[in-house]
Amino acid sequence: MKKKWISSILVSVTLIALTVWGGLMLREEIQQNVKEEPSYLVSNQLDSSQRNFIEQLSLNREEALFEAQQKVIQIETPIGSIGSGFIYNTEGAVVTNAHVVANASEVTVITADSARYDGVVIGISEKEDIAVIQVDELKGREPLELELDREAQVLDQVLALGSPLGFQNTVTAGEINGTNRSFTIEPFIYENIDQFTAAISPGNSGGPLLNSSTMKVIGINSAEEPEQNLGYSIPIIDVKDQIDEWIASPMQELPSFENYADQPQDAVVPTLEEQALYIAQYYLSSIEFGDYVTAYSLLGADYQNDTSFNTFKDEFRNLLSISLKTSEGIAISGEVEVRATVEKEEIVSGKPEKNLYSYRFLITDENGQMKIKRLEYQEAE
Repeated sequence: MKKKWISSILVSVTLIALTVWGGLMLREEIQQNVKEEPSYLVSNQLDSSQRNFIEQLSLNREEALFEAQQKVIQIETPIGSIGSGFIYNTEGAVVTNAHVVANASEVTVITADSARYDGVVIGISEKEDIAVIQVDELKGREPLELELDREAQVLDQVLALGSPLGFQNTVTAGEINGTNRSFTIEPFIYENIDQFTAAISPGNSGGPLLNSSTMKVIGINSAEEPEQNLGYSIPIIDVKDQIDEWIASPMQELPSFENYADQPQDAVVPTLEEQALYIAQYYLSSIEFGDYVTAYSLLGADYQNDTSFNTFKDEFRNLLSISLKTSEGIAISGEVEVRATVEKEEIVSGKPEKNLYSYRFLITDENGQMKIKRLEYQEAE
């Protein structure tokens, strides 16, 4: 009995040894024949085919963004205030905020190609900050696609589109950093609101918030907290039924809103500091999204004369991310100096590294447009 037990152990040990030896030989064979894939984050490890793939991916994203921008509308009311909206369906319906068109039954809409059309408000809520405009001339236009299969999640990458401070068809990038927020801005009650970090300003209201991966609408940009560089959007999934109801059966009588301007002189005009702060935010957001053409276009003529586009773009070859942390504007003789704290993540010696930088923008009017005249930055102490 004892001999059988010992023989059984010897057989088991032999089988285990053979299994281990076979595993080692198999691993060695795999290591010799399987090529290690380089990281796409380290640019100097990319071969030409991988570079072409990433460039094509970036081009596709830019094309998708351009297509989305064609479906975003600037809205002007009779009192001169400006807001944003987006094409909702192929029948000419445009979705926006209620506070954008409050006390107006007819508005002017301006498309990306600068065409101007008359729009009629066919639905507006007294409690939720949403409204619908009918624009017959937009019938047949392709609408933005809606995200109705999932709610926004924290860390989702987003794009805020609109016409802030009259800068038509701008895009800022950020991420969802809070959900299910609730607050009140009389007379509107905001519930289950998404909070995001993309910079928005007056004029963004009513524009779409897109998931940057799918380019689908996840919300309607509705409020801002400029001191914290935060924006808030109404989830489109929560208000779709009400929007569809107005489209099917337009309101015959619109409510009035005492809280909102009803005289031309009451229209909000952005200050020079507000415009300059937005330009700085827009510049950084364009860099974050990889839209270097837009970022370069915000630079003044002298800056562009001294720095070619290729040289400018090459500055960001190792950049992984860039985000605005704090900013303030100081008016100086018709110009504004914007001081900002910016966090950058870059590839340094083959590894990602995060650092804070102090930025100084000098922003001035150049031929009727706000431009970055000078830009300096250094690592924060």
